[in-house]
Amino acid sequence: MDVTGKVVLVTGGGGGIGAGIAEAFAEKGARVAVTDINGTFAATEAERIGRGVVALEHNVTSPESWEDVKAAVEGLWGSVDILCNNAGISLPFQPMEAVSLDQFDRVMAVNVRGVFVGCKTFMPEMKTRGSGHIVNTSSVNGQLPHQTFAVYSASKFAVTALSEAIRDELAPFGVGVSILYPGLTRSRMSEGQIPDLPEDKRQVLSDMMMEPIWLGRAVVRAVENNELHIISHPDHLPALEARMDRLHAAFGEPAQPGYIAARMPTG
Repeated sequence: MDVTGKVVLVTGGGGGIGAGIAEAFAEKGARVAVTDINGTFAATEAERIGRGVVALEHNVTSPESWEDVKAAVEGLWGSVDILCNNAGISLPFQPMEAVSLDQFDRVMAVNVRGVFVGCKTFMPEMKTRGSGHIVNTSSVNGQLPHQTFAVYSASKFAVTALSEAIRDELAPFGVGVSILYPGLTRSRMSEGQIPDLPEDKRQVLSDMMMEPIWLGRAVVRAVENNELHIISHPDHLPALEARMDRLHAAFGEPAQPGYIAARMPTG
């Protein structure tokens, strides 16, 4: 897909990865709207990026808020061509039993329900048109679960699975789906995860953070080439290979002796 002139909607665009995605599409001449639960953050990033980027306040857990945003963007430029479901939240690193039910519900509402409602809002029109692209932000933790980060990891695994499933659903209609798996990237969320460390150690961790614009440019390339997986931090490959090796090693004889799976009819 040539993204020049395309209408792009980026959620969670009030900083960090979302702002980097918005800036990268704007660099390519797309018409970009950034949304955020904090309208001031979104407006600040839209002004910084320039290039006609507009900002909207948006609660991704609310279907009504999605409809308002959809109407606003369509009123400016027409139908959305590229939807980037990027809004997400995390929790402090802690054992799972320390996570309250309210915290669990909030993470799932933003990270999973938000993606689900966003896709449902725009998928029907994209299918009817026979064009469009959806980018859902998962995480490296959407492939590699992290101790003391169980709830966030679970939410990002859900985003990965949902995205792979709808890619297969949408492909016959000419609509693409990509999944972004960020590692450590500069953002309010990442910087808020830095523990109470001495300043020199905090600085070392901060220096390890990738700048969001580079993730944004990787997203643009993936949309242009209709790529499913967007890997921004390849240093995690050995850990992923080890996880896959453990999974492969668990395959052996069926639990029921002599069991043969019936093949589903095709066509």
